[in-house]
Amino acid sequence: MINENFKKAIKIIHKLMNENKIKWALIGSTNMQLQGMDISPHDLDIVVQLGDLEKMQEIFSDYNASAVKELKPLTNEPGWEVKLNIENVEVQILGERDTGEYVSKLLANRLTKIKIDDIEIPCFTLEAEAQTYAETNREHKAHLIQEFLERA
Repeated sequence: MINENFKKAIKIIHKLMNENKIKWALIGSTNMQLQGMDISPHDLDIVVQLGDLEKMQEIFSDYNASAVKELKPLTNEPGWEVKLNIENVEVQILGERDTGEYVSKLLANRLTKIKIDDIEIPCFTLEAEAQTYAETNREHKAHLIQEFLERA
């Protein structure tokens, strides 16, 4: 079951992203938990297109949004992040070029909608999540998802 602070943070992100017409998706461990996996997330991971990442400081100005910072690449595709804190939950917003491992799946709509109370959250499908973990050399997480899907 999702932590109440995580739920509040997701609702705030949903509201602000939609008001600003940003295409986004929830990824990572919270996404996996929302889709039934037995995982305890430590933060929220969000993906957006690189051009939209630059708007995050303004959109999330009430939540101590960091400057855009380049990440160490997991593959040949670079990524950037903005970090913030909502309801005492760490949030990482990842931005990539359109060809990046995450953003390419966002743009291809490899998404599912997960209902939290009265809103629907765009989330990577577990198949897309597993593929991305494999592509970014995180085979252990990809394997966990594949095992879960096989049991489901």
